[in-house]
Amino acid sequence: MAEVDRTAASPEPAARTHPAEPAEGTTPSAPARPRSRGALFKLGVLVLLIIAGYLVATRTPLGGYLSREGIFELVNWLRGHPWAPVIFVALYATATALAVPGTILTLGGGAIFGFWWGTLFNFTAANIGANAAFVIARALGRDGVRHLMGNDSGALEKLDSVVKRHGLRGLLTLRLIPLVPFNALNFGSGLMPLRWRTYALATLIGILPGTAVYTFFADALLQGSQEASRDALIRVAVAGILLILLSFLPALLKRLGVRLPGMGAAVLVAALASGFAGTGHAAAQTTAGGALPDHRAFTAVLAPIVGVPPLVDYARLAADRSALDAYIAALDATDPTDLSAASPDAQLAFWINAYNACMLKRVADHYPIRRAGGLRRITNTVAGRPANSVWQIADVFTGDHCPVAGSVRSQDEIEHEIIRPMGDPRIHFAINCAALSCPPLIPEAYDASTLDAQLDARVHAFVNDPRQFTVAAEGGRRTVRVNIVLDWFKEDFGGLAGIRPFLARYTPGSDAEALEDPNTGLEFIDYDWTLNDTSR
Repeated sequence: MAEVDRTAASPEPAARTHPAEPAEGTTPSAPARPRSRGALFKLGVLVLLIIAGYLVATRTPLGGYLSREGIFELVNWLRGHPWAPVIFVALYATATALAVPGTILTLGGGAIFGFWWGTLFNFTAANIGANAAFVIARALGRDGVRHLMGNDSGALEKLDSVVKRHGLRGLLTLRLIPLVPFNALNFGSGLMPLRWRTYALATLIGILPGTAVYTFFADALLQGSQEASRDALIRVAVAGILLILLSFLPALLKRLGVRLPGMGAAVLVAALASGFAGTGHAAAQTTAGGALPDHRAFTAVLAPIVGVPPLVDYARLAADRSALDAYIAALDATDPTDLSAASPDAQLAFWINAYNACMLKRVADHYPIRRAGGLRRITNTVAGRPANSVWQIADVFTGDHCPVAGSVRSQDEIEHEIIRPMGDPRIHFAINCAALSCPPLIPEAYDASTLDAQLDARVHAFVNDPRQFTVAAEGGRRTVRVNIVLDWFKEDFGGLAGIRPFLARYTPGSDAEALEDPNTGLEFIDYDWTLNDTSR
């Protein structure tokens, strides 16, 4: 279980605690105005300290040593100095405590001391500086930030909840990704309700792989510049490959079956960071389709929870929904102007993913689903809806609940007002309403570059699923039985007459012949609204 600093969530003593005997970890209550002024004053000091660190790094001669040329001067000066390790560790730790970027110093440590000693000194200095930054942020910034946000802030409640759920292992996952800004994580952790020993342990373990790889890279680069030997060049190549692999460490662990709670959020951070760097698939998608989210983040949500179709592991999702919430936040941050300027496939992929993500959110918000009471219970009973159906949720499809592209939207708005008017009936085989009879979720997001093939694959899967489609011969007459959802939305297929020719394009052999035969009957399979839950 994650360790949480419970005093952070409730800085004031509990009302029932006697003023003369404050609860453990709290301080006696003080008049609100002086305390507020003190908290804001300390926050101002923290801001000035970070600004000072920036100015030192950019406006003073000392900052010159953080440049590419300056680090070579530092390397040459320290290499023969008897106190080189002490000076280096002190300089590195101080820079980190002042939020000065330390990557160049890590590389310098490898160049000065070689791989083994460089890793030790870099690791020691980074830990000292990171813990100093945490203590500074905790002492100067936490109360001020919480005062500005308000102790009853919904954002604070979400933050406290995330820290409580993920704590050590969530922070450890972020520490393992070198693309996550080191200094931002140092100071940001100090503002969160996280115990120092939890932070220190996650930092101690999490930065070791990155420190070792960066140190090895610097040492190999130096050797390669000094020796034009084959071995030296191989070391440089290996170091470069290790740096690339380290950036995708959480994804690699997942491929190997090793999963840390909170990893989905970490993969999202890495994907977004690589997108900002302008590399890989994320950059290609942005170029081709406007500033849209990288839907690989949704794949990171789906892959661990989508089991044997059509089942979904909602218990796992509800236990760790940070990656889902982060992806929906990315959907909400999408500029509608950029979205409307994107290609039709990019728009359709965006909204299909949005519908499915919002439906997962709808279930996770109410999981485990309980039988409704009052009039809704009577309505559901009359309609024959199961006790664990999403219909037990009030206004499940009509209620606005999910922020997408700047507006809070309902499932019906996304489906009927946005997706269906785009005119592709294959969407009815892709969007999922969290029921056994829904076309199942797949463990990957829809993407503009592969959308046509993905939608065709979903129709092929539909006609090969006996729960959705069958052809039976009784008394010399053939009858096609198909999911009733096609009857509900028959106008999207050109009416009842259009359903059979549409399905025939995706159906092989004799079944296609049956669909094309006007004498073949057409019946619809009743809809099973039971929640598509692995634990049902």
